[in-house]
Amino acid sequence: MYHISEECVACGSCLPVCPVKAIKEGEPYVITTKCTDCGKCAEICPVEAISPGTPGRR
Repeated sequence: MYHISEECVACGSCLPVCPVKAIKEGEPYVITTKCTDCGKCAEICPVEAISPGTPGRR
């Protein structure tokens, strides 16, 4: 699972690239029951705030 850290600036870049819509908008966090570990969100994040690890709210 992926985790969104405190470094997140809530730019929204990760939202449209997630094929299963596993990122909650607003105060972003990964919806663990939907995440498939594809890594597309981490690849697109401009501040490298998304990484594999403990999932959940930032």
